[in-house]
Amino acid sequence: MRRRPRGMIGRIALVLFAALLLELLGNIALHRWQDRELISSQELARVAETLVSADRAAAAAPRADRARIMHQLDRPGMALNWVPRTVITDFTESLDHLIETRAALVRAAPALAARPLRLTILPSPQKGQRDLVGAKPLADGSFVTFRVTPYLASPPSAALITLAHLLLIAAVLTVALLMTRALVRPLRDLAEAADASGRGKPTTFASEGPHEVRRVAAAFAAMQSRLLKMVEDHSQALVAVSHDLRTPIQRMQLRAALLADPEMRDMMTGDLIEMERFIGSILAYVRDDEVEAARLVDVAAIVTTAVDNATDAGAGISYRGPDTLAVSTRPIALKRVLNNLIDNAMRHASAIEVSLEESGPGFTVTVEDDGPGIPADRRAEMLLPFRRMEGARSPHSGGAGLGLAISCKAVAAMGGTLELDTSRLNGLAVIIRL
Repeated sequence: MRRRPRGMIGRIALVLFAALLLELLGNIALHRWQDRELISSQELARVAETLVSADRAAAAAPRADRARIMHQLDRPGMALNWVPRTVITDFTESLDHLIETRAALVRAAPALAARPLRLTILPSPQKGQRDLVGAKPLADGSFVTFRVTPYLASPPSAALITLAHLLLIAAVLTVALLMTRALVRPLRDLAEAADASGRGKPTTFASEGPHEVRRVAAAFAAMQSRLLKMVEDHSQALVAVSHDLRTPIQRMQLRAALLADPEMRDMMTGDLIEMERFIGSILAYVRDDEVEAARLVDVAAIVTTAVDNATDAGAGISYRGPDTLAVSTRPIALKRVLNNLIDNAMRHASAIEVSLEESGPGFTVTVEDDGPGIPADRRAEMLLPFRRMEGARSPHSGGAGLGLAISCKAVAAMGGTLELDTSRLNGLAVIIRL
């Protein structure tokens, strides 16, 4: 059973080791490919036997006859000669192939070890080949020279070698990237789970990967569970209190209707209506509706319907955008957000403009008004619950300070963003990107 390193450091070391090992094996393969042998071990053994025979024949013959006798020992693939002196330089110590070849010759004929062979490699008359050229020292200082054809394949061109090395680098990088991707996948899953939890979509994921990542995942899961439980408890408590308040409010409304003083009756009725609206806003903010499935809808029709409804209610509102725009989104949630923002603008402004634009695979809806707006340094704060701009917005507009917070929460649940800016009408601009 294979065991992988448990920790992050061990797995990173494994990735580095695998990349280096692949690089080493690849370089060895390239080296072998550049110096491909064209001679078999059996042929080398015959070369060794021929050299031993040539050594004996040259030693027994007069110097004047040695060259002729060597030519008589020629055979296919091997030419011999005798020279009193040689210009052949030994490259055995600098070329691995020559080291291996000399060792193979000595193994085949141990007598060759008495005086070291001089070996080198020269281009062959045959295209695409290289020959083994050598000199066998004799006892009197002369040499038996030989040439074995073919010995090695010609080295590939520089361009081909460069291409081979680039392919090797690409292979090493591909393997390293695949292993690194598998290494960071648990971290990516954890990040996606944290992002989903931040958007109000808590999710579970498999706790796998290095030991450190599993510990972080377990801690995150425990924290998420505690936070969800805490939010659920607070929401249930707030909903319960809001529901319980409605009964005494209804009793107070009945008592207010019985008051003889019309002015006092109207004041109390107005306060009770504001309390009723406040409770409704709280319930709308904390309720946990079933998640709506996204589907392909005509967003332009949804936006224009909201604008038409506001026009029927007496608002000075206009629409700017395409007649149709088919996008996949959550239509019911989008309607609630638009109605909420338009209703908010109607309470604080006299002119409203709603625009729709296509943006890549999604769309952007902007609700602008000519109201007092919100200062730039307080816009982020106004997206939080129970925040009101009574000094800047109408002091008699009512509301619980939850309109923008409800819209921002709903847009985030849909996977979008809600931003506040200054409108072209010098009021507030609410920009929704989905």
